[in-house]
Amino acid sequence: MKYRGRTVLGRYELLEEIGSGGQGELYRARDTMTGRQVAVKLQKARLFERETSYLGLGEDFEAEADATRRLTGIRGIPRVFDFDKGGRGRSGGERRCIVLQLIEGAVLYDAMLRARPLRVPTVAAVIGQLCETLHQVHGRQLVHRDIKPENVILDGDGRVWLIDMGFARYQGEKTDRGEGTPGYVPPDEYDGCPHGVTHQTDVFALGCMILEMTVLRLPYAGMAERPAPDCPVLPPSHLRRVPRELRDLALSMVDRVPANRPRDVQEVFDHLRRFLPTPGSKPSAKPLDPDPTEYYRTHKPGL
Repeated sequence: MKYRGRTVLGRYELLEEIGSGGQGELYRARDTMTGRQVAVKLQKARLFERETSYLGLGEDFEAEADATRRLTGIRGIPRVFDFDKGGRGRSGGERRCIVLQLIEGAVLYDAMLRARPLRVPTVAAVIGQLCETLHQVHGRQLVHRDIKPENVILDGDGRVWLIDMGFARYQGEKTDRGEGTPGYVPPDEYDGCPHGVTHQTDVFALGCMILEMTVLRLPYAGMAERPAPDCPVLPPSHLRRVPRELRDLALSMVDRVPANRPRDVQEVFDHLRRFLPTPGSKPSAKPLDPDPTEYYRTHKPGL
C-alpha cells in the first residue's frame, strides 16, 4: 500500500491495492479528470531495466498494453485507457503503468475455493464464456498463454473477464524458453516453442481449468517441475471423479500430443454447448457467487 494516494500520469490517484503478481501490482484508482474509477497496473521496480522486442514477455509493459489495445472491442477483455513507459515525474520514479477498465467482481480462483468442486453447468459456463472470448482473441492472431483461475474475473452479472496479457504472443511466433504459469503450460512447451506459438497452448490451459474446477487437481505434476514422461494425467482416484460429461473432453484437451487435442476453442465450445443453461432457465440450487451461468440464462451463446 506504499503507493496509496500517489497520482500517476498526472491524473490517476491510486486508492487501494487490489492485486499483486510476479510482474506488477494492481490498484483501484480514480481518474481525477472524469471521476471514473479505473484499474492501474504498476510495474514492479525490479523489472524496469529488462526490455524485449517480443510481444509476449511480461516484463515489457508496452508490449502488454499494445496486445490489450489490439483486442479492443472483444467482450471479456478489459479496455486500455492509458499507458506510460515510465519516467520521473509521470508514474512515480521509473515504473511503467497501464490504466485499464476496472472490472468489479470476484477472482475465479477465490470463488472456486469457496465452492469446489463445481457442478457441470457452472464449469461449462466458465469455459464456454472463455471460449467465446478466445475465439475472437485467436481471430486477431494472438495467443493469451497464461490462462488460469487467477486471471479470470466474474462480474456481478455472471460475465467472465480474461485479464493479464503479459505473456501474449502472436500466432506462429517462435520462442526459445518456456513461459506462463507452471501447471497450465503444455509439457511440449517447457523448453519454448521453436516451431511457433499456437492456439493449442490456450486449449491446454482451459483443459487444466476443467480438471481443477471438478477434481481439485491439475494434470501431470501440477505446479511442480517438468513431469516425467510416464507421469499419468491424473491418479486413478482423481480420474474416476471427473464428471463423465466432461471427462473425454478434458483429457483430450490436456493430451501430451498437441495433434490429439481439440483443434480450437470452437470445438471445445461445441462439446460444452449441450451443458450450458438455456435462456430463461432457473439458476442452480447452489450457484457459484457470482454465478457464471447467469450469462447464458440471459443471453444466447455467441459461438
